[in-house]
Amino acid sequence: MTIKELFKLSHRELIAYRTRSWATVITIGVLFGLLLAVIVIVQGLENAALRYAGNATNGVIYLVSSYKNNSVVLERIGEFGGEIITLADDQKAGLNEEILSVAIVARFSSLSRAYEYYSKSDAKQLHYSSENYQIVELFGNQISVYRYFCEKNKDFIRPITVALMIVSVFILAFTMAHLITSSTKTFVLYRSIGASKSQLLLIYFGYLLELCIRAAGFAILLALILAGVATTVGWNYLSDQFTTTFPDSPAYWPVLIGANWRCVWVIIGMFSVTPISFLLCLDQFSNRKLAQKLKGD
Repeated sequence: MTIKELFKLSHRELIAYRTRSWATVITIGVLFGLLLAVIVIVQGLENAALRYAGNATNGVIYLVSSYKNNSVVLERIGEFGGEIITLADDQKAGLNEEILSVAIVARFSSLSRAYEYYSKSDAKQLHYSSENYQIVELFGNQISVYRYFCEKNKDFIRPITVALMIVSVFILAFTMAHLITSSTKTFVLYRSIGASKSQLLLIYFGYLLELCIRAAGFAILLALILAGVATTVGWNYLSDQFTTTFPDSPAYWPVLIGANWRCVWVIIGMFSVTPISFLLCLDQFSNRKLAQKLKGD
């Protein structure tokens, strides 16, 4: 039996059990679609907020640092991709000259790297006091905005992702077990025409894989639709809020559609559910189980 024939047989299972298959696709798609929608909407909101917050500096982050040991400051700035600079006279307007005279000003082009520097998570490693190491952002509050969204992603999105993964595994495993239970005679037919146990496994693994492919497409479509709806509903409110919070910034469209690496991991997670669910049902393919089901019929 060729690979092409195996995939034809696995697709036949989807057609034969169309209602159950599409119910599974929609259920899994809705679960992951909602998660993707949250990620896409939150990332879009973060992108809009950061665009307003970084307008004054075109997205560049300026951090002024002061510590008793300047060598530590210089080492960390270099490690996190910062560049030591001297502020121009017009940039110094309104700033505390006394602080600037004893502090070090650095420019960062990467917000994530600037946030790592600002977080001072390497205090124990480099043996410095994080409390006495002062860092202040100049000309904006990109770090505060970025930190807010990092905390929300950590406290909200990650737990939901894990929960949805577990639920999806059980749904797929239940669907697979139910399908196998109702397909005993089909197994016997396949075996009678020479299909081996490994070929049976490949047929139903292909079936589960096709379910996940369709569910992934449905989840992406659902996420984009929900993000579009959220953008439409929140357009006026968000525009007013951003304009009030950042009065000196020009108005930007608050489009709540954004992508990041979490979207990729959600899709990868969907496909990782397939082998896990399949492994949970391997015992259903044993000769003893098949014999028991035939006796029950």
